[in-house]
Amino acid sequence: MRALFSCIPSEGHFRPLLPLARALAVAGHDVAFATAADWHPRVADEGFDALQAGGSRAELGEELARVRQATLELPPGERRPLAFSGNFAQVHAPAKLTELLGVSRAWNADAIVYDSGDLAAPIAAAALGLPSVHHAFGAMIPLAALERAAEEAAPLWRGQGLAPEPHAGVFRGLYVDICPPSLSFEEPLGRRVRMRPAEAEPAAAQAWLDELPPPLVYLTLGTIFNEPKLFRPLLDALDGDVSALVTSGRDVDPAALGPVRQRVRIESFVPQAHVLPHCAAVVTHGGSGTTLGALAHGLPLVLVPQGADQFDNAARCVAAGVAVVLEPDELTADAVRAALRRVLDEPSFGAAARALQAEIAAMPAPEDAARAVEEYVSRG
Repeated sequence: MRALFSCIPSEGHFRPLLPLARALAVAGHDVAFATAADWHPRVADEGFDALQAGGSRAELGEELARVRQATLELPPGERRPLAFSGNFAQVHAPAKLTELLGVSRAWNADAIVYDSGDLAAPIAAAALGLPSVHHAFGAMIPLAALERAAEEAAPLWRGQGLAPEPHAGVFRGLYVDICPPSLSFEEPLGRRVRMRPAEAEPAAAQAWLDELPPPLVYLTLGTIFNEPKLFRPLLDALDGDVSALVTSGRDVDPAALGPVRQRVRIESFVPQAHVLPHCAAVVTHGGSGTTLGALAHGLPLVLVPQGADQFDNAARCVAAGVAVVLEPDELTADAVRAALRRVLDEPSFGAAARALQAEIAAMPAPEDAARAVEEYVSRG
């Protein structure tokens, strides 16, 4: 089988695909990634071939900025449908569809596996008569967001001579669900296989971790919402009672975050699997990758959501009892400090996080999901 993985060029969309891609490769299948050119070095770092399809964040920056500004004008609880449909149906999908059709044909793909934001992929699969596999990057995209995205993507379907499919076509094939059941608010409308949100085996910890006495907190704002000014109240909350590893993101110079107290170390990027086993809690924006990574290690969270899926993830985590959430207008150093003390000192947060850790560990392995994909594709 030749499985073409198609993804938005960003860490939160690319990294969740890797366990299944590796499992298929180990099983003897050909795997390649179709994504923007500036993401090809990241694909190569993980050992896969990359094919050009779609625009980079820099190339699409003006359009994405317009969507973000319109989104910020809405109350947080109303932002998700506009943000999802705007970013992925209006901006990314039109920029990618033609190239994705071309590379799918040229590479002789037998199936297209795609992340939840890559709305060009189900159109390409339908146009080419290929099986499609929708791979989640976290909890399922809310149906309301998918319905709005379907309206925005409808002209792209018609442009290929296809009738627009409900929910932007994301349930037309197999759905790979990496969200533990306790955090699932809605269910996919089709065939599903669950897979635990696996990470690479932890490497030997960096020696400098030993210089940070416990308890150790991991602090990150991911790679999209990592503006230096947003870090300031978080850094000011670290008053010396805890140690902290802070990651600024690959595109942000750690020096841009300004001065920090003792027991705080800033790096541009450290793989989560290398640091989370050593942590007592995580302070983060609530992106799906960081949130699920923390819970896979049984760690309670302080969540400071900014946009995208983060408010939905925060609501799920509060309902599960694993997090304290601070809304954007509540984000002060004192509030962060108090929230961090709560998740570290109140046993209920750690107990709830460990319960979710056990739930995640019991989910099927990537190898099991790979066999389900094999079976699905073999049936055509």
